[in-house]
Amino acid sequence: MYGATNCFENTKLQITCLDKTKMKFWWKLLLFVITIELIDKNCHGKADLSKNSGQSKGENGACKYDIIFLLDMSSSVGPSGFEKAKDYVIETININELNYYPTQIGIITFSQDANMDIPLKQYKEKDKLIEAIRNIQWKGGVTNTLKGLNLLRLQGFTEENRYGEKITKIGIVVTDGKCTHPVATNAEAERVESNGIRLYSKGIGDDFDEEGLRNIGRLVPGTDCF
Repeated sequence: MYGATNCFENTKLQITCLDKTKMKFWWKLLLFVITIELIDKNCHGKADLSKNSGQSKGENGACKYDIIFLLDMSSSVGPSGFEKAKDYVIETININELNYYPTQIGIITFSQDANMDIPLKQYKEKDKLIEAIRNIQWKGGVTNTLKGLNLLRLQGFTEENRYGEKITKIGIVVTDGKCTHPVATNAEAERVESNGIRLYSKGIGDDFDEEGLRNIGRLVPGTDCF
């Protein structure tokens, strides 16, 4: 309902950071641009997915994908880092016109425990989705990425919160990479991928663990803007 999308032959996440001279003024409005170009077996061209287009799911090569962001709200990230992580999600939605039909956005937060703050299919209006993201409060605690990934695998992409079609499933973990159970976390990340969920990771702060991020999923390329 917010625009149209294009499909290409490969999957690519591309980020462009703002020039340093502009960051001080614009960072709250635009941390960076993320472009997601996804392949789907039923995805062969351009589709008008606007609210009044009259197209149904899958017609004219419409791309179909759902994205769940997993946000680290641990003490090592801190309240400031968590706010910037939320900014990342919101600007990603705004710039790429995500959450328009049939794309859905969900949010999982994790620290000591994990919580499905925003299930897929809960919000169909972008403004309400963004307001709900803004209202998520930082909690602190350890970085239990394992529980976040487990929740993603078991409850993230269920028939109850999806449209029931063949949809590309994407999980983007925004964290400092310093998980409390690295071996078990890596094993859970492999289980998530084996369930058909494509995992990506994005670092928070200047001191994130890059190896830890790589063990979780494909690194979102580009210079870290947090």
